[in-house]
This record gives sequence, structure tokens and C-alpha cells, in this order.
Amino acid sequence: MSKKLEDKQRRREAEERKRDALRKAHRRRNLVTTLVAVLVAGAVVAAIVVQRNTEKTAATNYGVSEQAANCGEIQDQDVMAADHIDVGAAHEPYTTNPPTSGPHYNSPGKGPVQVGFYDDATSAPPEGVVHNLEHGMIVIYYNPDAPADVIEAIKHAVDDEPNATVATPWANIEGDANLVLTAWGEAQSCEQVSRTVVNAFRTKFQGIAGPEKLTATFKG
Repeated sequence: MSKKLEDKQRRREAEERKRDALRKAHRRRNLVTTLVAVLVAGAVVAAIVVQRNTEKTAATNYGVSEQAANCGEIQDQDVMAADHIDVGAAHEPYTTNPPTSGPHYNSPGKGPVQVGFYDDATSAPPEGVVHNLEHGMIVIYYNPDAPADVIEAIKHAVDDEPNATVATPWANIEGDANLVLTAWGEAQSCEQVSRTVVNAFRTKFQGIAGPEKLTATFKG
């Protein structure tokens, strides 16, 4: 083979080696990029799982101990007639504070009200939530000036049983209590929220108290 052909062969082989090296480098870069993407995606998924688990833990371990909640005994209330009234209609005064029975709205969205936490009493007035009580639900009346941690715990209490719980502000709570757990004709006042107390109240009255027991009983 002539020297000219040998030089050409060497150049061709050198170019092939260079192209092969570039292909290998490109594959390595793609592999690294893919690995980084997998690690990032895994980290994101892990962060989401941790956040959700943290939120779930907070929602199911809210409040303080039964002793620290400083709750009174459950009080049987004088029960008023379960009269249906039009929205805005006048009615006889409620005989308990807060109301646990008596006249109530019978209009979709007004009474019973949608379950959930309310920070505005006009959206869940007593005439509305008393209808929820009639159906066997639990209503938590709370002091709108209660400490932030108490308010937050009440929100968790609602989320813990979202199909059967209403929380609404009530400015006239008596004594040192920040909240009153109520069922039809029943009430229990507490300074703080205890999941143990709330669930015991639910077990005793949810779907059990009330003239129209349309709510499922509490399963814990």
C-alpha cells in the first residue's frame, strides 16, 4: 500500500475513533441526564408523600389530651320543637346557648347548611345548623376570638369527619370555654380541642341524637 493510501486510511480510522468517542460521550451525557431526572422525580414524589403523611398525621392527631382540654360534663338540654321555618322568618327564641334544638330553616343550602368549617356566622347561622343537628350531625360552635391553635384544631376536627361535622362561630359562649360540641339536645363545653373528647362525643351522638337520624353513626 502506498504511503498516500496509508495516510488516508489512518485519517479515516482516526475520524472513526473520534466519532465513536463522541457517540460514547453523548450516551454518557444522556445517561447522566436521565439519572438526574429520575433522582429529581423521586425526590419530588418523596417530598409529596412526606407532606401528605405530615398533613394526615396532623389531621388525625390534632388538639391536646383529654385532661388538658378542660371540658365540662355533657349537658342534656331542654329540647324545643323541630319546626321548619322559612329563611329569615321570625321564631321564638332558642332556650339554650348555643342552640341545640328548635326552629330551623328548611331550604337547600340554608338549612341544613353544607358541612364544613365556617369563619363567618352569617353563612352558617343557628337556624341553619340546627337542621344539621336534627339530622344527627355534630355542630361545633366556637369563640371567634379563640387562640389560633384552637381554631386550627377545630378545622382538623371537621376534616377528621367531614361528612357529619359543621363548625361555626358563636360569640356568646359562656365562661372560659372556647368551643361547644353539640348534638340535638346535647352540649359539652371545652377550653381546648381534644380528639379523644370529640370522638367520644361523636360516638355517643352522631347519627343517634335528633328527630331525623339521616347521618351515619361514627365509626372512629
